[in-house]
Amino acid sequence: MKLYFLPGAPSPNRVRLYISEKNSISNIIQIDEISLAGGKQREPAHVARNSLAKVPVLEVAENEFIHESLAIVEYLEELFPEPSMFGATPLERARTRAAERVAEIRVFYPLGRYVQATVTQRSRFPDPAVAAHFKAQFPVGLSYLNQLVKTKGPFLMGENVTMANCTLAATLEFARVHEINVLDEYEALSEWFERYRERETAQRIFMR
Repeated sequence: MKLYFLPGAPSPNRVRLYISEKNSISNIIQIDEISLAGGKQREPAHVARNSLAKVPVLEVAENEFIHESLAIVEYLEELFPEPSMFGATPLERARTRAAERVAEIRVFYPLGRYVQATVTQRSRFPDPAVAAHFKAQFPVGLSYLNQLVKTKGPFLMGENVTMANCTLAATLEFARVHEINVLDEYEALSEWFERYRERETAQRIFMR
């Protein structure tokens, strides 16, 4: 299998963290990572893989591709169920998926749009109100997740790393790289992120 990605992009990093965590004990998932840096995701070869010209894309066989982060993760989870990255019981899996959804919808999405408006695509969003609108959404998800890690700890869902950790860590790393600090008011979450970044599984993926 091959995983096409952009270095530093949060969506591919969610998948790359997931694979890194799954492989932390033994290399059960054998995947070649192929960088599309330099705008290669818009070239015809990649558009043939995903007509949306986005990453990540997982090539599972000749002319067989999966795109969208969670679709890729759930495909791999079915192929390689152990160690589980969603939980051991139906209740644990439901709660992990709920936390992952909060991390994506309430943090990942508004933070991504804020970075677009203030850094990466500022010329497309000249109205400061666009940035302010998305920035105002941060506290909802961050407060919830801060309380979650405070009560569950040391990871979002307890003793084990789950997909919820991968989504949130990829999001916060994206903010850190762009020098956007969103954790000043969230002590438990800030401490969790510092610990997570020191994991060997994260250091393989994140830019130092």
